[in-house]
Amino acid sequence: MQTALVGISLAVFANGPLFFIERRVFGLPGTWDGPVMQPVIVLTVAAAVVMIVTLQRPLVAAVPIGAAVALGVWAAMSTAWSLQPEQTLWKGLIYVGLPFVAWVIAGLDHDRLVVAFGWAGLTLVGISLVLVAAWPAAAIDRNGDWRGVMTGRNSLAPICGVAVIIALGLIAEGRRRPGVFLLALGLVGMFGAGSRTAWFALLIALGAASLAVLTRKRRAVKAAAGVGIVGAGFTLAAIGRFWNEPTLQQRRTIWDLVGDVAADARWHGVGWEAFWYTPALHDHALLRRGSAHGSIPELLLGVGVIGLVLWLVVVGFACVGVARTLWRAPGAEAWTWAALVAFLVVENLTESFVLWFSYNWVLLTAAALRFGPGPRLSLERRTDVPSAVATS
Repeated sequence: MQTALVGISLAVFANGPLFFIERRVFGLPGTWDGPVMQPVIVLTVAAAVVMIVTLQRPLVAAVPIGAAVALGVWAAMSTAWSLQPEQTLWKGLIYVGLPFVAWVIAGLDHDRLVVAFGWAGLTLVGISLVLVAAWPAAAIDRNGDWRGVMTGRNSLAPICGVAVIIALGLIAEGRRRPGVFLLALGLVGMFGAGSRTAWFALLIALGAASLAVLTRKRRAVKAAAGVGIVGAGFTLAAIGRFWNEPTLQQRRTIWDLVGDVAADARWHGVGWEAFWYTPALHDHALLRRGSAHGSIPELLLGVGVIGLVLWLVVVGFACVGVARTLWRAPGAEAWTWAALVAFLVVENLTESFVLWFSYNWVLLTAAALRFGPGPRLSLERRTDVPSAVATS
């Protein structure tokens, strides 16, 4: 049951399939509070909360679960000063429940976890590629980029990137046939989507995780140093190359625009997601795109510095936890999580993945709960710690 819920959760919080059903199957506008999106999201979160409360769950790191829930509570509290209280309230309450979805993921043993991840990735990417071939009018945008069952290329490409990381992890574990198949699908999807930000995030993630493994082995220190220097040079060159590209120019303009709004409500923001439901404030064409294209400006805009600090606590625990685990016990599982966390973090720099009840935020929280150092927490106050969860 837990495996099924994890797989379903990843598909639900990819968001694209639900929007696709609303728009293409039922002919509806496709909104967050639509008849497909809202009930499915609420039911998925509710199922996770019930599972955590009623079933024995493994111990998880106490600080990140507290920070993640606190972020949801703070988002819901922002209803009191929100520009759009009704939107802020229900979305904030969902964010209170999302850490419980992450808890279910964090407590699943690795074998079942990769099965859930693998099937979710295979389904989302596979259906997207089928739609590109069978229904191009729905699956390819006007620029010729693939979006498949997702809402756009910048939604499809990150899903494909996650699939590539999971596939490489499977191959490293000796599960070559499913790994190679999923890897092929993921790479084809990324090429078709054409998202440079996703490619950049994937290369950084794979390089960082692999470099950590090389550094761990004393005989490979020189090689690791060389790879690190080359990788750093490549990263700087890529940033310089794309800094003035239209996609980054537009993002920088959006960051400046939302920064001006956020500065007037520095500590508490203007209400979780409220700005995007206030058309009167969208006095620039780029503000009509519906997001700040970066999780940090998004948090400052919606919930201010307080919300950003809570988010950074969770992300920090995820990064430190997987890095420590990879250093102490390098292996396929640790490498997969390290690459996954690095990929998700880099994606957050250029996309608002903290919004949209995204799998990105759920997986980062799950990594923090699974590997985060410090005291452990369980609703049942158990003293044993299952081997599936890393301990401090």
